[in-house]
Amino acid sequence: MRNHRLLIAIFLLAIITFPSTAQDAGDQDPKLPKELVKAYDAYEAQEYFYAIELLKDAYSEAKGREEKSKVLFLTAESYRMLNDYKNAETNYEKARKVGYEDPIAMLRKGDMLKAQGEYEEAITVYQDYKKENPTDAAADLAISSTRQAIEWKSKPSQYQVDNMKDLNSREMDFSVMYGGDRNETDVVYFVSSREESVGNDEDGWIGQSFMDIYVSNAERKGRRRRRGNENDNEEVSYADLKWSTPVPLDEMGILNTEYHEGTATFDSRKKELYFTRCIKEDNEKLGCAIYITEMVGQDWKEPVPIIIGSDTSANVGHPSLSADDKFLYFVSDDFNTQGKHDIFVTSYDRRSKTWKEPKNLGPKVNSSESEYYPIIHGDGYLYFSSNGHGGMGGLDVFRVSIGEDGMPNGDIENMKFPINTNYDDFHLVWEPGTDTKKGFVSSNRSGGAGSDDIYAVYRTPLVFNIEGVALSSKTKLPIPEATVKLDGSDGSSFEVTADQDGYYIFDDTKVKENVNYKLSFEKKKFLSNTGDISTIGFELDAFEYVPSASYFIKRIKFNKELDPIEDPIVLPNVFFDLGKWDLRPEAMQALDSVIAILNNNPTIVIEMRSHTDYRDSDERNIKLSQKRADTTVSYIVSKGINPGRLVARGMGESDPFKIPAAYDGYGKGMFAESDVLTESFIKKQSPEKQEVANQINRRTDFKVLRDDFVPADPVVQEGVSVKDIIAEKRADAQAAPEPGEIYILAKPESFGAIARRYKMNMADFKNLNGGLRGVRPFAGLQVKVEKDGNYEEWDATHYLVKRRGQDLKDIAKELDMDDETLEELNPEIEEIGVQLGLWVRIK
Repeated sequence: MRNHRLLIAIFLLAIITFPSTAQDAGDQDPKLPKELVKAYDAYEAQEYFYAIELLKDAYSEAKGREEKSKVLFLTAESYRMLNDYKNAETNYEKARKVGYEDPIAMLRKGDMLKAQGEYEEAITVYQDYKKENPTDAAADLAISSTRQAIEWKSKPSQYQVDNMKDLNSREMDFSVMYGGDRNETDVVYFVSSREESVGNDEDGWIGQSFMDIYVSNAERKGRRRRRGNENDNEEVSYADLKWSTPVPLDEMGILNTEYHEGTATFDSRKKELYFTRCIKEDNEKLGCAIYITEMVGQDWKEPVPIIIGSDTSANVGHPSLSADDKFLYFVSDDFNTQGKHDIFVTSYDRRSKTWKEPKNLGPKVNSSESEYYPIIHGDGYLYFSSNGHGGMGGLDVFRVSIGEDGMPNGDIENMKFPINTNYDDFHLVWEPGTDTKKGFVSSNRSGGAGSDDIYAVYRTPLVFNIEGVALSSKTKLPIPEATVKLDGSDGSSFEVTADQDGYYIFDDTKVKENVNYKLSFEKKKFLSNTGDISTIGFELDAFEYVPSASYFIKRIKFNKELDPIEDPIVLPNVFFDLGKWDLRPEAMQALDSVIAILNNNPTIVIEMRSHTDYRDSDERNIKLSQKRADTTVSYIVSKGINPGRLVARGMGESDPFKIPAAYDGYGKGMFAESDVLTESFIKKQSPEKQEVANQINRRTDFKVLRDDFVPADPVVQEGVSVKDIIAEKRADAQAAPEPGEIYILAKPESFGAIARRYKMNMADFKNLNGGLRGVRPFAGLQVKVEKDGNYEEWDATHYLVKRRGQDLKDIAKELDMDDETLEELNPEIEEIGVQLGLWVRIK
């Protein structure tokens, strides 16, 4: 258990608030022993690091149970403010035993157990608290959120969280922001109280140095974790990169001073830096302000505080600017604060060159406790930390959707485990853009290097394997060395050969997320077969996490049976009315499966055979069964199958059915294996079994005659225009679809709205447009909007921008073209620029 973690680091010692217990401590009896006075004064001054020892020393001087319980409670509170959960829990319990009457001590004890991950014990304490305070909603929230924490921890989210060992020290390190040029993500600034800080006086709250802003750079080549992938452009966690030794962002005493400098944000151009500074002089805390500065040459310009609204002395900090610089979010305990610390938003009035009166984000975000570290991201969400909305313990990270007015317009969401834990988790920042694939979070969770540490957050890849066994439908035994082909809706195609046990596998290098696949199985002397598999729509709990490879894997099992061509294949549900040969609807569906088999096996010729039971004369049964066989062949030919591949044969009652091993058809279980349903056998059965046996005999099956068919001119059977049918089908197959429509955005609008307008789901819309990963809507963006449209000509004459930072020269070089030619073909780019998702004309 680490002893130095603070609420002060959460708001950088900044926003000063005096809890009611501290005020009570200040209402001191003038006759109190000086040891108690000194201890209470230290607590009231928020010098918790020193107050603990003073309170311990003063305990023996306290008179009576009331005074002693108060000392113990304040000791517990001091430990809580330092996040020493175990000692805080112990002293809350001692305070209760000595006689501390306020039940808040019991609630706090539950919080401390929860912060240590002792969830079941915490629930028991919360339930005891509820018995004493049945109307307090805090008890219900504590119980429900703790139970939810147990569930979240048992089902981690897709993210992995890894300690940034290269950045962390033995002291506090937290609040990462991205530095460098506008599009860079390999330069980070962060806050630290390490020994090199300019403000090296010891802070009485935490017993550590004052804080400064530091910088570190990443090497561009990462240490690979994933197996079987040598792609240097593969996305990796920031923890997989090598980072330079952190150094102060400013060593001239301009930005980093003897005061606290902390949580910061850049404007959209990464020119102006907004940061928090908290001033303390002569042991007096003068509060915090947001300062602004910029780099001039090699030095930082002298920072100046910004004034928000009309309150020139307001305590403010934790700035975060929206991507368009329109809104500034910050934390304060001034203005119209609803809780202890609230998040506010303001905007800049360019005419008066002032920041407008701030708006409180309201009860959707701000609770009766404290909210900190607002981070507005390009995905339209505000990420923030709170200890007032329930959660896993301590501070949790939440997010809420933000409207065009900068205010929340949805319900808050907990970011769950492992981004959140039972410890304090705060300041979640994603890399610039709209994606939430990777970023940083700060936490004092166990296993770190110091009290607060920086952690890399990385959305763990979801990978798929498709594997199974090719089997004989007759024997149910594996088919050795069957050929298995995988064709994806993304245009991918792979082929493997099954092993001697019929086993095949397509691993994660071949199978991708959000793709529909068709599997084709082939083996000589067997009918080819196909099957469909999709990697769309799987929930995370369907995956298995593989720590050694750092990914979640879904192993899709797909076994397929192939029919041996030497045995007749019975078609289920091809039934006829008594004495009739017209096809019923269910019979057509069964015959469609024959059409699929013929399409999958283009060289086979089959005999369609129709059988009757023994009732009626042999001659009439032969005639009836022939008419039924002719009907089935005519139907199949009408669907475009070459009639030269089909032979119609009426079997009458000449071939009674023999029950095979593992029979699974009509009348399953009524007859034994190898029973032959002859007339004499059937007449020995019960009336019920006789009817079932006759129905089984009245079957339609097909038998493969040969597998060397070569197409020739079709032969027209009587009453069927086969040639016309086949010509029509061929013409339909060869006719190219109309060119697909291209929609050009006149102004930024959501992709969801466009997809709905053209009656498409988002998955199809994204697949049609190259995935749209990281693409933000902009005026002039061109998108495909017809799922079945023909975009071959469009794709052949255009280039899709898929990497940030590309310009026309880069594209021309990649395509071996002249960049002036590209400029002439794309005059509009001078106005809109080369942006991610743009189609550049190349012909």
